[in-house]
Amino acid sequence: MVTDDSRQDDRPANGGAVRTSDLRHYDPRLGDEDVAAVLEESEHGHGARAQKHVRIDADGAGDGHAGAGDPCGEKEAQKEKPREPWTTRAARWIPFDLSWIPANLTWSKIKPVLRCAVVCFVSAVLMVIPRVYNLMGQGSFLILISSFLDAPWDPFLAVLEREIIFLTFVVTGWAWCCLGMFLANLARTNVDYNASLDAIQSGQFVEAGPTVILAVFVFMGTSFFLYVKARLGPGPYLFASVFGCICIDISMTTAVLFPYPYYLIGQVIAIPLALHCGLCILFSALIFPSTVTAQYTHTTHNVLGPLNQFLEQHRIVLTQDPSSEEFKSTVKNITGALGKSEGGLGQTAATVRLLKQDIVYGRFSPNQISQFQPIVRRLVTRANGVNIFFTLIEPTRERFPVTPLPSRPGTPRTGTPASSRPGTPTSPSTPLPGSPPNGLYEDPEQAARRRRNLQRQAIDHIHGHKSFSRRLHLRLREHHEEHQHHEVHFSLLSLAHALSPLARVPTTSSAETAVGVFESQRYMAIEATRLAHPDQTGATAHFVWLLHESCDELLETTQGVLKGVQAWFAEVRRGSFGGRAKIEKARAERLAKLEDLSRGVKEALQRFRKNQRHRVLDPYRSAFDPKHVRAVAGTQEPPPHRYLFHCYMYQYHLMRFSSILTEILDTIIRLEKECPKAKLWWPGIPLRKWLEWSPWNPSMDMERGDDEDPDIIQGIQPEWNDDLGMTRRRDPDALPPTNTFQYVMHWLYESFTALGRGNALFALKAGMLTVILCIPSFLKGTAAFAYRERFVWGIFMGQLTLARFRGDTTFGLVARIISTLMGGLIGTAMWYTSTGSGQGNAIGLAAVIGVCAPFFFFWRLYWPVPPMTNIILWVTTALVVGFSWQNTHTVLPFRFMGWQLAWRRFVLVVCGVTAAFLFSFLPPSTTLRKYQRKTMSTTVSELGAVYCSIVSFANTREHQEIARGEIVQSLVAIRFKLKRSMVLKTNIVYEFSLRGRWPSNRYQKILDLQLQIAYLLSHLMSVVEHLEPAWSRAFLRRTRFLDADFQGDVLAVISMISTALRTGNPLPQITPCPLLDRFMIHTHGLNVIRQEADDDYGLPRTMTIDTLENEQYLCFSVGVTTAFGIVLRLDKLMVATKELVGEQYHIHGIGVPELKSPTFGTRPSKDA
Repeated sequence: MVTDDSRQDDRPANGGAVRTSDLRHYDPRLGDEDVAAVLEESEHGHGARAQKHVRIDADGAGDGHAGAGDPCGEKEAQKEKPREPWTTRAARWIPFDLSWIPANLTWSKIKPVLRCAVVCFVSAVLMVIPRVYNLMGQGSFLILISSFLDAPWDPFLAVLEREIIFLTFVVTGWAWCCLGMFLANLARTNVDYNASLDAIQSGQFVEAGPTVILAVFVFMGTSFFLYVKARLGPGPYLFASVFGCICIDISMTTAVLFPYPYYLIGQVIAIPLALHCGLCILFSALIFPSTVTAQYTHTTHNVLGPLNQFLEQHRIVLTQDPSSEEFKSTVKNITGALGKSEGGLGQTAATVRLLKQDIVYGRFSPNQISQFQPIVRRLVTRANGVNIFFTLIEPTRERFPVTPLPSRPGTPRTGTPASSRPGTPTSPSTPLPGSPPNGLYEDPEQAARRRRNLQRQAIDHIHGHKSFSRRLHLRLREHHEEHQHHEVHFSLLSLAHALSPLARVPTTSSAETAVGVFESQRYMAIEATRLAHPDQTGATAHFVWLLHESCDELLETTQGVLKGVQAWFAEVRRGSFGGRAKIEKARAERLAKLEDLSRGVKEALQRFRKNQRHRVLDPYRSAFDPKHVRAVAGTQEPPPHRYLFHCYMYQYHLMRFSSILTEILDTIIRLEKECPKAKLWWPGIPLRKWLEWSPWNPSMDMERGDDEDPDIIQGIQPEWNDDLGMTRRRDPDALPPTNTFQYVMHWLYESFTALGRGNALFALKAGMLTVILCIPSFLKGTAAFAYRERFVWGIFMGQLTLARFRGDTTFGLVARIISTLMGGLIGTAMWYTSTGSGQGNAIGLAAVIGVCAPFFFFWRLYWPVPPMTNIILWVTTALVVGFSWQNTHTVLPFRFMGWQLAWRRFVLVVCGVTAAFLFSFLPPSTTLRKYQRKTMSTTVSELGAVYCSIVSFANTREHQEIARGEIVQSLVAIRFKLKRSMVLKTNIVYEFSLRGRWPSNRYQKILDLQLQIAYLLSHLMSVVEHLEPAWSRAFLRRTRFLDADFQGDVLAVISMISTALRTGNPLPQITPCPLLDRFMIHTHGLNVIRQEADDDYGLPRTMTIDTLENEQYLCFSVGVTTAFGIVLRLDKLMVATKELVGEQYHIHGIGVPELKSPTFGTRPSKDA
């Protein structure tokens, strides 16, 4: 029993561990530490807080965990930093960041550069050969432009797929133009097949009727291709839809001049592009050919690389003092390494789509290699789970955001004791059972006696009349901790005054009213009474050191296995060619090494599960097993249960990380044994499915694409929505169709309604802009001038600049103008270098392009700028060079070369992009700001559906009705969608607004919270998979996930957030939040089942050390902690959404303690 003298005594800690006084005392088997923190009040007034005493053994004597590695020990001397190389110092003087250049100077990155450079050089050679040039016609320069726009940098199969789609769209555009010419010719009054070229180019044959028909075909054709571009987004259809539009623009603006249907105009575009497609396919197969399998193994190698640093930093951080700056810096490095690994998962997901179509010669088939994709994804997710530990402990713990409010004159500031009026409530949090009704207040001494009586009754119910020592302990505790209640009392009193309606006074510094006051008030009470610990710094340092002792061996072994797995992925495609004896010897050595790694990690994992992980239980053994050799000596009380749960969170995810890595290693060993010989592997899917593409499919360029649909999450199939949520949307204006006529009318209604959605509206608007830009080419008086000055460049530049969102269009204006100017200068320099003052030199032009192409394509592929800026720069360069050559060898009205061509191109581009910019303000006008809100609304809704699926999965363990794979894939797709929206929002700065700045920080906060919830749901899914049915039910009972009232509040919060983000409507001031208040309504402590529970599912009601050591209990505690994190972040997400959209429905006086003085609040603009 601890006396007052013993509490003030500064005795040495056990084994050098941090020992403090002023600890809260409780029996961890009863789970009443939170109750005691809230209920205990003083009977004798309040005094000063007892000072904490920390004692560190200088001589290092004690247990095995004492010594130099102790986080509270003396820090090592810092080594002198090595001198920086001269290249690093010189780079600081360069105004541009060129660090990406050495990062990409590897042989694997150089090979696609050389392939693309060869395609460009051969295209230039074909362009300057007279016979080939005459075959291609006036569009010969397109072969050079397309080599930069559609570079064959990716694997052969991806190139083949893209080029087939590319050529199909171009030919489809040509066929559409031919149909338009045929119909336009029917309306023509003057048909003259013998008209001279000069007469045709003068525009004298332009007629109104055929022109209108051609304009309609231009509108419909470009609308179709731009709809495909917006609908399917980044992927193999992107450049194909661009050139489909170009084919229509050039063909139709030229066909309007002819007095007869000139069907062959399309071959001027189709033939050069067909040759380009052939070159791409040919050289992708001949020059450093790459397979999808090789690309996948390379991207997987890049995903595993940062995890080596991740594990190394984890071994370091567990030896550091959590209160030190080094600890925070190391945690930051760990988070950065994990972010790099997560960033590579998008590329692996996109590669897997084509993996089953790959044709490869090697030991392992593409189907066998694709088995690693879900395992590697789970590995990275579990690495994220290990990092959650740092969000739970001090000082890196995430806290609830407190709404800042100006204080009313005369109102005490938060944390400053105002007075000890007995009528003021001590806590605004949810009242415990037995408390007086809301609004009724009692004397603090009466409240203290009543609450202590409740506690004694609960203890007597458990232990009967034999717990005399326990009751005596509680009586002593009332005296020792009296000062704690008074500090909490005055802190919450001041908080209630500060957050009351009296504090709502307007200020000149902010025109916004405070939001989230209700939630902040309740959370401050929870933080002060239920989540605080007087010795949290010392306890945290002690448990971090215990984690180091228990986990270091497993971390070291796991790091070695990770290096071995990464090396296998780097070498898996090697050794297929060569002597049989050499190949067999290398394979045997590799297999023996892998088997040694597998045996070592399994033994380490077994030791960890049986013995080492129990090291974190040492502080609790004094309460359960005081005779144990590692039990804490003396009368030191065990810390709260949450410290053990936090350590279990770390240990669980580390075990799962090691187990998943072992699974990868076992799969590798199995493949090494099953596939001893190399063979040719053919595609595993039928040919008809090769060109299948859906906007829900991930793409290799999806993280860099400009067009995105906020209502679609790539990676989630549409039919999963019903399967996951087990719900279906209803039409509020009509019942489901019941007969054939209603079905037909319903289909027509849906078809016409679809024209009013985002992608269709954008396509129609872009088609209209194209027709408007074509007007100079369609009018008889200006057709000749427009043709002579190449107005078509401005046409397709304008239609391709226009984007769904105004910010992207404005960015396109800036990017295209700058890139066109720079590209024109580079192209001009190349032209004059190749020809001097002459009229073009074939050998000189080919030589200049051959020398420059490798450098250009290195920048084209790896320059870290927006894709639009990069592409337009090199396309303009190729156009200036190619069109200058064409003008020297063709009789055309547009005869300009070099600089004269470049500045005219610049003027036309400025005209086109300016027209698109002005047109983007006309309705329907969509902004990226609205896109961000709609995207976050979609992802919140999907997170809610996945949450319900996981709870259903946990509740139906005996008869699974929910597909695990769909849940996991949905969570991965949601995370990718959120991360892509972070990239797309960079163009919001171009959406200038006179109303005020865009609240980027508020959107970023919502996005971060959704990402955290998505990861926590993944961790929750992992936990429920490993819980046995009885433990799963106990977990659902403790977390209230089967409580209909609580789940109704959770789903209402998710629905309210999603609706508010989509519509922009304010949220009610009083909502079901904070959910955490109801989540923690019962106090369990270390217990699995509450003593008052009717059913214990066969699990122990009384806690023992054997139960704590049970691995199912570890999973149970991790599930509880994960559920706590999900509920906490839902509350934070509600407040973050309120910061964005505001609040409404104010009820005066609700949610805050009543004040003695009468108050008259100001009625808000929207009241209940």
